[in-house]
Amino acid sequence: MIESNKTLPNESAKGLVSILICSRDRRKALEALIKTLLNMETDYTFEIVVVEETDNPIPIKGTTYVSHPVANRGIPYARNMALTAAKEELIVFLDDDCIVIDQWLNKLLKSFKDESVVGVQGGVTVPEDTNPIGWVETLLGFPGGGLRRVFDARGELQETREISTLNCAYRRWVIDRVGGFEKELRLTGEDYLLAKQVCRYGRCLFVPGAMVTHEARGNLVKIWNWFVRRGRAEVDVISTGKQKDTNLWTVLKSSLIVKLFFLITLTIVFSNWATLTASMAILVYGSVQYTRYHKTWKGSSASIMSFILLPVVKLTMDIAMDWGRFRGIIFD
Repeated sequence: MIESNKTLPNESAKGLVSILICSRDRRKALEALIKTLLNMETDYTFEIVVVEETDNPIPIKGTTYVSHPVANRGIPYARNMALTAAKEELIVFLDDDCIVIDQWLNKLLKSFKDESVVGVQGGVTVPEDTNPIGWVETLLGFPGGGLRRVFDARGELQETREISTLNCAYRRWVIDRVGGFEKELRLTGEDYLLAKQVCRYGRCLFVPGAMVTHEARGNLVKIWNWFVRRGRAEVDVISTGKQKDTNLWTVLKSSLIVKLFFLITLTIVFSNWATLTASMAILVYGSVQYTRYHKTWKGSSASIMSFILLPVVKLTMDIAMDWGRFRGIIFD
């Protein structure tokens, strides 16, 4: 079902923009985001396209509202529905639980003045009141590079081929050129694959100043489920054969479980040193994480508890990712 009840703010705009939001089971956050967008100051004329997976569709004023029944078709299906409903030349994707900063849209789209630019992603962090585990997620760079990517950019535009649809924009023609989001994907990873395809046709940039906050998972169970899904999705992307620099060999090289297997083998061979080897491995793993992310933590509003928990959250992510890959290879 499609219901059009859109407004086009600011008739003196620089260009026409479609802001696409896909949503499921987050109606309150969705309505809050749309209210913010309809009242934001911007130089652009825009439409808002909402695709909601629901069995109780209720159109939202000020949007082109597209509903589809709950059938677990996956986010790639919903994003392609949104693209079909969108009418404008610049396509912006935004997650339904995001909160945008002042001048967000202007900052995100400014780089499109350069005709060579075909895609951009803005920065992302978590709300200030996020719990310590949630803060660790963004310190580690999830999702969309998190706060670490923002700090590493130091306020400067960065060339990239990594674009997350939680806060990004593309030229419509280049999305059409690559055929939209991969229809064969069942889980996620569609934005990863789209970015790799799109960025072959021009420059893609990370724009750290175009910030949004994004709701964190905030506990280890949700993080585990999230990364299992990410691992399964990685295998799903590989199975399409459309991403040549990612394959099962690169997956094995990055696998923590494979590294643990070799460590266990060593402890068996050198059984007298098993306790020492295991202790050293834990110490090294924790030290590497603390060293790698200390600067990001220091520059953030995260508490000392977030820093203490950092290796625990990272280990959860790494093992869950590997388990998801295993499930994807063997069972999916």
